Amino acid sequence: MPKISAPSVAEHRAAQRAALIAAAEDIVRESGVAGVTPRSVCERTGLSRSSFYDYFPSKDDLLVGVAIAAIESWDAEIEQALEGVAPGLAQLRIFVDATMTMTADGRHEIAGALRGADLSPSRLEDLMVLHDALLRPLVHVLEELGHRSPQRGALLAQGVIGAGVQLVTHGVDPQEAADDVYALLVNGLA
Repeated sequence: MPKISAPSVAEHRAAQRAALIAAAEDIVRESGVAGVTPRSVCERTGLSRSSFYDYFPSKDDLLVGVAIAAIESWDAEIEQALEGVAPGLAQLRIFVDATMTMTADGRHEIAGALRGADLSPSRLEDLMVLHDALLRPLVHVLEELGHRSPQRGALLAQGVIGAGVQLVTHGVDPQEAADDVYALLVNGLA
């Protein structure tokens, strides 16, 4: 039986899985999705290639694992930024500012790289469900503002925010992009 490097087998497995995800994330940043293979991530983690399949049934499942980790991290940072902020427009402002800052800091890179991944349709659907969960704060803001259809409004707002993200990734100052996005959202939604 192989040695484990954690207090329990479950913790060891969780650590190994996390190491594979971290390695895949690094590879995506360095060489894109095409560079992610069972062999490349196992070489980085020191695991045997056959061990890969103990944690992920396929490359698609690993890439979804990378996306889930990125989405969960993004969501946690947004929630932390919104903590204690008055509901309504103040939360919208913080949400927009945090999104543009996080994008400028490179935390949106993984999403951009994975957007072009050729995932199986079922795995792509899993990702879309998770991505839609990121709309929660926007839906909440629009509910607080009395918007007649908060879910639909959040989808529309996400389009404007996504355009702001694109501006930042193309070199626009994140605060300028946040100011423009916020102004457009407030004038169009409030």
